[in-house]
Amino acid sequence: MPYNIYMTNPLLDYGEFAAYADIQAKDIVPAINIAITKSQAQLEVILELPVAEYNFANTIHALVEMENHIGNVWTPVENLLSLMGKDDIRDAANEARPLVVEFYNNYSLDPRVYKLIKDYAQTAEAKSLTGEKKRHLENTVLDFKLSGAELEGKEKEEFKALNLKLSDLSQKFSDNVTDSKFELIITDEAELAGLPDDIIDGAKRKANEMREQAASIPVGAWLFNLDYPSYGPLMKFADKGNLRKQLYLKYLAKATDAANRGLSGGDKNDSLNNEPLIQEIYAAKLRKTNLLGYKNYAELSLQTKMAPSPEKVKEFLQRLGTKAKPLAQKEYQALIEFQKQIGYQNTENNSDEVYPWDRDYLSEKLRKEKYDFDTNLTKPYFELRNTIKGMFDIAETIYSIKLVEVKGIQVWHEDVEIYQVQNKDGSVVGTFYMDLYPRDIKRQGAWVMPLLGACIESDGTKILPQCTLVCNLTKPNDTHPSLLTHIEVVTLFHEFGHALHHLFSKVELEPLSGTNVEWDFVELPSQLNENFSWEKESLLTFAKHYQTGEVIPDELLEKMLAARTFNEGLGCIRQLEFSLFDFAIHMRESAEDSRSPNDIFKEIVAENGVFSVWEGTNFPCSFSHIFAGGYSAGYYSYKWAEVLEADAFSRFQKEGVLNPSIGQEYKEKILERGDSEPPMDLFKDFMGREPSENALLERMGLEVASR
Repeated sequence: MPYNIYMTNPLLDYGEFAAYADIQAKDIVPAINIAITKSQAQLEVILELPVAEYNFANTIHALVEMENHIGNVWTPVENLLSLMGKDDIRDAANEARPLVVEFYNNYSLDPRVYKLIKDYAQTAEAKSLTGEKKRHLENTVLDFKLSGAELEGKEKEEFKALNLKLSDLSQKFSDNVTDSKFELIITDEAELAGLPDDIIDGAKRKANEMREQAASIPVGAWLFNLDYPSYGPLMKFADKGNLRKQLYLKYLAKATDAANRGLSGGDKNDSLNNEPLIQEIYAAKLRKTNLLGYKNYAELSLQTKMAPSPEKVKEFLQRLGTKAKPLAQKEYQALIEFQKQIGYQNTENNSDEVYPWDRDYLSEKLRKEKYDFDTNLTKPYFELRNTIKGMFDIAETIYSIKLVEVKGIQVWHEDVEIYQVQNKDGSVVGTFYMDLYPRDIKRQGAWVMPLLGACIESDGTKILPQCTLVCNLTKPNDTHPSLLTHIEVVTLFHEFGHALHHLFSKVELEPLSGTNVEWDFVELPSQLNENFSWEKESLLTFAKHYQTGEVIPDELLEKMLAARTFNEGLGCIRQLEFSLFDFAIHMRESAEDSRSPNDIFKEIVAENGVFSVWEGTNFPCSFSHIFAGGYSAGYYSYKWAEVLEADAFSRFQKEGVLNPSIGQEYKEKILERGDSEPPMDLFKDFMGREPSENALLERMGLEVASR
């Protein structure tokens, strides 16, 4: 192996921070090959140990560090892929991915590795383990079982092939959603009626930018696309129902046989249709499930989650739906009555039904009338830079930390900023990248990606955590700073909650670090952090006019807060539809189903929802959470965790929203602990009891059970 490979490849031995600006497509496959070779060599050394010499450090901990050789190379590639996934980077990653999957296949299915783990588990030391080490050993044994370690012969080879197939299918699913584009070109200014000035200016700028790729865009035109900062405001404010309908249908035709790459797609005309991929993905998951001895994928998925069984999850969702649906029906009827009251003529000329592309538009107008509240009036008080500062100030107050911007670390795009979380004495807790604006080659949505987990290596070296916080928020332009809707503010606070959970970890073992918790617990810190964007005490610290510095007027703030639960029933039902669809797909015990995923989704909505599923839409084809992400048979975790966070936040409400004592206790008992203990134990340690649904039901304005 030539030494200069390390000197020229930025993915190898890059020090504390990845050299993102230097990474090129040509670096990816060689770096992965080298990392795999290094890991395999270290694995062989571990496997040669005599059983008599086994201890936690030279077996279980050594396996963790061996895996990290690959993770340290592959994680920056995955991060780059979702944020700056140019064709050459994507092609190289697609070439490297099978190598990574093959290594982990061979590793998790190697009988020598599983024997080593089981043999160590029988040692006197292993049986006396406590705390983190005991939990990690138990998790490791379970993970290997679920990874097929007990399979043999043809079944083991089939399991390997299924893992590789699923990796390819999931990435293709995600790529198809990202690549599905549509540009709505407007040339008549009258068509912009109802839209805020900053949104109109942004659409003009976007048209000018895109003209470099598509000369056919007329000078002076406005352009709207499927990115949320463009799509969301048009759906909420544009008076022209035909424009909203057009964009809505395109949005819900992403990754279908009707999707294409838009103006930036060049001459590529390959299919973006995910519908056949869904069937392939589920068939492969079900076969893996059956090989492991489970009836359906939901049953397998819940082996590593808080929820005890698929039946208990469905019972939870249906119980919540029973309470929420009457409220949703009442809210839907109010929209119908409001539609008639204002004489709004929808695109279908039917005043007795509200169509999905009119939902946000009518809701915004009814909200304004009911609460005398216009969401556009709050945007000047949520300028992005000031909102970030306010969000940081809140965290500094309740957690006794400092957030400091750092320079001199390589990034993948000029928009990216880097911050350190520090203790009051200046010692570094962790570092996060922040990438907040949409780009054509950036994945849509918002997320936090762990890059390094907090841990202590076997030689005593302390590894500080890193992560990337990603949003697609309204971008500033030449005439306006970035003025956020409150929905965008909530999204930013949500992702910052994930980041803090990852960065605050104080664990020794990386697999137990940060957000590596049971999946239906992982949303608790993010959703709890959203509350600081709703509570008056915390809002008043940063909701200030971007021009005058005036604090948001009490009257406007009270109206915004009063409107918080507006259409809460409809919002809850929508999340339940997604969760029930997820379980309907993943509780199937046969891959042979004459119904398409979209037909199953329509059935779920018809039974549980209030809006109709419109012909020409196919939501499952862009449901990346469950078909390309980690939420398969796990989407329910948003509502599950919402129960937990509403209950946990009730302590802040009772004892002080910005109370450092409560913040410190929450930080120490939940955020710092990662997965070092079962999450129910962490919750009970903080609350002194098991969770109650009452706090969430009260917040929604629903009847609560007797205390």
